[in-house]
Amino acid sequence: MDNVEKIKQLIKDEIYNSDYIGSWFFGEHLLGVEKNVKFLLNNLLQADKEIVMLGVWLHDLQRIRGIKGDHQKIGAEEAEKVLNKYDYKKDVIEKVKKIILCHSCDDVMPETLEEKILASADAMSHYYNDFYLRIATLGQRNLEEFRKWVLEKIDRDYNKKIFFDFAKEKIKFNHDTLVNLLRMR
Repeated sequence: MDNVEKIKQLIKDEIYNSDYIGSWFFGEHLLGVEKNVKFLLNNLLQADKEIVMLGVWLHDLQRIRGIKGDHQKIGAEEAEKVLNKYDYKKDVIEKVKKIILCHSCDDVMPETLEEKILASADAMSHYYNDFYLRIATLGQRNLEEFRKWVLEKIDRDYNKKIFFDFAKEKIKFNHDTLVNLLRMR
């Protein structure tokens, strides 16, 4: 088993042994990100597959571990600890940390191909299963607040986080369906 697979297993074990985050997070979100990354990598062959796959499994460590604070910054710090245990070289660790720091497209925007792939795959994963409904149950929102928040998140995911037209085309039907459903009164 290579290190990426070992880290995937480590994350899976942490999620399934956690009281903080539900097991759905692995099966629906992280496996969804992995599936979308593989789709993107098949179309963007020049990308560094190992860097992106490490990003898949480590990008949400702050949430997985239930650590309060900045999602991207803490996630990158936690990822560094994991990668050091697996004896990754400093340049790999820095690339993975940067992928994590910019995957939400909030404070830092993706610049490299690998960073854009992870950000896109993360956003694309939100359009499958019932991701938006699941995360809505984590907050205390009334129906109108939920509708407004989800419409803003869907717009941000589609227009700010997905960097490839062919990826937008892949999820366009799901995007349009969700938007139309949420706009119904």
